[in-house]
Amino acid sequence: MKTLVVYFSKFGNTHKVADTIAKSISSNGGVRTIELTTLTKNDLKDLDLLVMGSPTHKMNLPEAVRPVFSQFPKRILSGTQVAAFDTSYKMSRWLNKFTAAKHLAKKLRKLGGKLIVPPETFHVIDREGPLYNGELERVRDWATFIHEKAINEATIGHDSAG
Repeated sequence: MKTLVVYFSKFGNTHKVADTIAKSISSNGGVRTIELTTLTKNDLKDLDLLVMGSPTHKMNLPEAVRPVFSQFPKRILSGTQVAAFDTSYKMSRWLNKFTAAKHLAKKLRKLGGKLIVPPETFHVIDREGPLYNGELERVRDWATFIHEKAINEATIGHDSAG
């Protein structure tokens, strides 16, 4: 399974989450990790799974992340399974809908990606982190879950195509 983990990180926490995701799913095929601002359309070709993450800044995507998506053709992720995550401090229940992961998921779907799990937030202490104790274990569990789900979805897709 060809997997790409893409991240944007300001204080290193999102990068740490991306690396943990890549290590957690690397045993079952090729996994690459790249920084979002270096992402090209060639990086998105022939992927089975794309996992993308960013910190939440001011209840939205960071300014540096927003323009990246406009460089890609509208359906470039057609047929690609996608998952989105963010790093954020703990917010009240009413503000949970304003996370970078939810914005990323929407952008990935607009590019044709098939969201296979709800967006996920991994929490940092204060504004700059570090991640709370136990969050990297939660990252590993989430990564294993999305990878298994992606394999199952791919298998079902191949079975129904034949």
